[in-house]
Amino acid sequence: MSFSRPWLPALILVTAVGPLATDTYLASLPAMQADLHTSAAVAQLTMTAFIGGMAIGQVLSGPVSDAHGRRRLVIAGSVVFAATSLLCAVATTGPLLVLLRLAQGLAAGVGVSVGRAAVSDTYAGPRAAAVFGTLSTIGLIGPVVAPVIGSGLLHVGDWRTVFLFLLAVGVLMVVLASTAFPETLVPERRQPSGLGDLARRTQDLLRDGAFVAPVVVQCLVVAGFFVYIGGSSIVLQSQYAIGPDGYTLVFAGNALAMVLASLTFRLLVMRTGAEVLRRLSLAGLLVSASYLVVSCLVATDHRPPLAVVWAGLALMTASLGLFFPASTVIVQAAGIRSAGTAAALGGGLPFLTGALTTPLTGLLDAERVLPMTSATFGFIVVAVVVAARFSPTRTVEPLEEIRRAVTSGV
Repeated sequence: MSFSRPWLPALILVTAVGPLATDTYLASLPAMQADLHTSAAVAQLTMTAFIGGMAIGQVLSGPVSDAHGRRRLVIAGSVVFAATSLLCAVATTGPLLVLLRLAQGLAAGVGVSVGRAAVSDTYAGPRAAAVFGTLSTIGLIGPVVAPVIGSGLLHVGDWRTVFLFLLAVGVLMVVLASTAFPETLVPERRQPSGLGDLARRTQDLLRDGAFVAPVVVQCLVVAGFFVYIGGSSIVLQSQYAIGPDGYTLVFAGNALAMVLASLTFRLLVMRTGAEVLRRLSLAGLLVSASYLVVSCLVATDHRPPLAVVWAGLALMTASLGLFFPASTVIVQAAGIRSAGTAAALGGGLPFLTGALTTPLTGLLDAERVLPMTSATFGFIVVAVVVAARFSPTRTVEPLEEIRRAVTSGV
């Protein structure tokens, strides 16, 4: 059995399929609702079910992969993703589609969690950080490209065509997982597979402050980010009347800022280390959130000019582009003894936090920018406090880590 590294395009596909399966589908929601004669609530639930399924899939698959290895789980998840995509394409009722999307999300979550664990298995130090940076950059391109793909598919077909496209993606995942994703977890590093053992691994990490602290910081930052995701469309289109096309321009510009920042992480992390970049990203988040809140408070009717809001959001999303890969590196390093479980908790818990936080803007005031920015500011402030209070106590120079990785042959 081979224990070489997975081919990078295979890693990219299995870890980035979630955003692709989410955002290609957005434009087809109204058509699906009309075709299946279902309600808007059920239509929205098909999105919520997929997101929830992804979070659960990450949490469940990571610990299992620590016991049974990575490759078989990635193949199984890819097969289920392809099969559920086909079943979604032929679904006849809204509730059935909700269940199928839940299963599809579970399968997508397997690739996210196990793919990250495979990186931890086969790379070390800044080299692992660089790979995580690459995965993050590609993953952030997904929300920019996927809506365009979805809209294009609707021009040549209907909402079912989107799922046929995802079926093709799933088939490609199966091929790459079978041919270009070797086993990365050697037998001597595998852990017991009983339910009690799985629970003990999870408990071990959750009792480790060095692991829990960066996960909590990530949960708080993701909560603030999902407030932006959940509220920006309504807020900007209602209070600023920019229309769908205008919002698409703002969203795409901010997404591009995230991609460029993530690429910057990839270029810098070999020299600076992930913790330095995480501190920089948190500083950027605090500055941008403070700027937005102050701008709202001093503006007439708490409504600053759109250009002012856009500038603050652009800085915030750029900071997020640095934060996400840096946080992933720190979490995986802290939980390296159980890399699959660490990937499950480090990915699944923030995802669940974000899903639960999304409605917050609507509960506060869905049509004004101040509540959205205030909620985001609150989460960011707490995240900065936690990060400062529980910052890593051991620092290793990045170039020293490179020399150690090269010497060890990793």
